[in-house]
Amino acid sequence: MTRVLRRIREARQRPDDGIAIVAAIAVVALVGVLVVVTVGIALTEARQTGRDRQRSEAVAAAEAQVTTLTAQIQAAAPTALASLCGTIPTTSTVGRDTYTSSTTVTYYNAAGTAVPCTALATTTVSQAAIKTTSTSSRISGTQAARRTVESLVRLTPHYANNLDKAIFSDATMTVSNKTVLASKSGTPDADIYTNGDFYCRNNQEYHGSIYAQGLIKLEAQCTVSVDAWAKGNVEATNQSASIGGRALSSNGNVSLNKTPVGQQARARYTASGDVCATAGKCFSNVVVDAPPTTSFPQLTWDSGAAAGWASHGYTNVVTFPQGNFQCGWYNPPGNQDLVGADGQTRNLNGKADGVGAWLYANAFKLPGPTIVVNTCANDRVTLQGIDIVPNNDIVLISRAGFTFSSNTTITAKAGTATAEDPALLYLIQPSVFQGATIGCSGDGIALDNQVTVDKTVNTLLYSPCSIRKANKSEIVGQVYSGKSVTVDNQLDMTYIPMPVWGGLSGSSTVSSYGVEVQYTRETTP
Repeated sequence: MTRVLRRIREARQRPDDGIAIVAAIAVVALVGVLVVVTVGIALTEARQTGRDRQRSEAVAAAEAQVTTLTAQIQAAAPTALASLCGTIPTTSTVGRDTYTSSTTVTYYNAAGTAVPCTALATTTVSQAAIKTTSTSSRISGTQAARRTVESLVRLTPHYANNLDKAIFSDATMTVSNKTVLASKSGTPDADIYTNGDFYCRNNQEYHGSIYAQGLIKLEAQCTVSVDAWAKGNVEATNQSASIGGRALSSNGNVSLNKTPVGQQARARYTASGDVCATAGKCFSNVVVDAPPTTSFPQLTWDSGAAAGWASHGYTNVVTFPQGNFQCGWYNPPGNQDLVGADGQTRNLNGKADGVGAWLYANAFKLPGPTIVVNTCANDRVTLQGIDIVPNNDIVLISRAGFTFSSNTTITAKAGTATAEDPALLYLIQPSVFQGATIGCSGDGIALDNQVTVDKTVNTLLYSPCSIRKANKSEIVGQVYSGKSVTVDNQLDMTYIPMPVWGGLSGSSTVSSYGVEVQYTRETTP
């Protein structure tokens, strides 16, 4: 009995033992819940971080595919564009993630019409739309990351004809003052070639090379971005001149004075100048290859040439003299007043020949690409302060040549062309006209004073005779002269190769495309 009473007293002295056990169990349970919650949060955060990473990588994969295709389009010949057209699947791996990309490439012509992939080898295109959607592999418990990038690329055709120089002169070329020759492509490919001498007189920039079968003389502030390469001497007489590439003379001397040279000066005889104090910069008495030789390309006009142009859409042919526009039109009685593109009636007495007057009154309402043929033996196509506003491409064939002067401006009709998608204008005095070789009496083409061809119009000047630019002109295109080229003052010229579809020895097919990205942006799939 005594033992039982003692145990009862001991139990009364420890009343919290059962509660402590319950509390311990509760703490363990709470810790377990916290562990589960923490692990769940960690797993959720890990999945979210992984998905965010995949989203970033997916857009990067899409952008990379767009960039790759843009570069491939630029490097491809038109015959290879079919393989870079339509739907193109690709797969890439970043770490443990795999990305499946689907790209759609669509090409458009100048009218904005989609061109079938099978027609790209024979159709000139102006734009390419690239759209890539990249999809990641799926992380457990999440959806796959998907991002889409699109890009619009402007394509400028490069033609495989033998008119590949910005300016060609078959005799001496002289440029006197304030000339800038750049390239529409943005690369230094605006080359000058002369089978005579080249003289740069003052304040000029050439974004390309100069090739001369005679000498090259840079007399003042003349900048040549790439090479000055002559058969004769290369001379620079002013410290403001500069040559970004090489100064080369295959049969003469290189005299640089204080002119800097980006690469080397190499001469058959003596290479001299301040730059030669730098070791490895100048080399005298070495063998230097002669500059490449190019003959003046012959362009003829006959039925075969007309057929070549017609096959590319130039089916509207207007031949002069015709109707009221006869040879010797300069002062026709009762026929001087004509309505121009601005709707105003203007008296053209003495300011235009028959062809020039017809262009003033009709160039803004042509039914399509047009060839205008001037057969008058002694009448140059003449515009003296008379503007023309073409609404379409025009090929002007003039047996006697061209004279534009006195603030004449040529601008594409509003809404028909832009600087990015210009109209084409050809001023061609052919070497052979309907079987007869053209003789030269003075300049074949003369742009006498403030003649501006707006950037909405690309222009080819071609004549077997001399071409002269007297004062303040703007041109986007090319100049080809079978004799001399003379620029008296202030020429602002941008080089872009022009297609010639008939009458020219050589091919005029598109060989490649220049690429200019208009935009790249993320979009919806």
